Amino acid sequence: MDVLMTQLKAQEEKKAYALVTLVKTDGATPRSVGSKMIVFGDGSFEGTVGGGVLEKHIVQDTVDCIKNGEKVLREYENRSKEAGSPCGGTITVFIEPEQGAPELVVCGAGHVGGCLIDIASRLGYHITAIDTRNNEMVAENVKSADDFIHVDDFYDGIRLLDITPKAFYLISTYGHAQDGEALAAALEKDAAYIGMMGSPVKINTIFTKLRAKGFTDEQLSFIHAPVGLQIGGETPPEIAVAIMAEIQMVRYGGTGLSWKETEL
Repeated sequence: MDVLMTQLKAQEEKKAYALVTLVKTDGATPRSVGSKMIVFGDGSFEGTVGGGVLEKHIVQDTVDCIKNGEKVLREYENRSKEAGSPCGGTITVFIEPEQGAPELVVCGAGHVGGCLIDIASRLGYHITAIDTRNNEMVAENVKSADDFIHVDDFYDGIRLLDITPKAFYLISTYGHAQDGEALAAALEKDAAYIGMMGSPVKINTIFTKLRAKGFTDEQLSFIHAPVGLQIGGETPPEIAVAIMAEIQMVRYGGTGLSWKETEL
């Protein structure tokens, strides 16, 4: 029951995890077929399929499966002195990772950022909103976010956060300097997507400053700026739709073309 409740809680919180189920035993083993455990990406777990050094190896392998999304059926020897069971048997476990929700990091919870958060929440993203403005100033815009993090400055605040690898980032702060700070920090992360709002003049100015700090043209070419697909519209909700459409395109490897333009 504890494993089931932990699994349900992980799903509610959109966290990545893996379910490990003992599916076969041979010889003397500490647990019976059907035993389960939940393992998280940081190596923490609930439940047990054997305990001791043997289980330590299973947890390590499971963390790797969470990272690469691979489902595996794996056999483990329980006869070594290291495992503490020199006359034990073997167990076979099925490791079943669940990736959880994709992470969207919205740097700057203004009008467009707030609209994007609302749309992304309906699409199942785990949303982290980051701003130097306090919660009272942006409360309405971040109400659909899973987390709101107040930082003193965007660069150190974002750089020091433990953000899921391959997250999606939108830079939409209230000033050029703040956009540059947030963009520099996002470039130091293992991101799946980085988009930044702004005019071509603003973007060129920020890129020039980033080059002076040592960022390469290859790194800057990864940034989607100006951000969003060209679908028209100028209001914050319309801009947010265009940005979210581009994020979805990158997430699923889409073309951005209409179905009418695509040969079926």
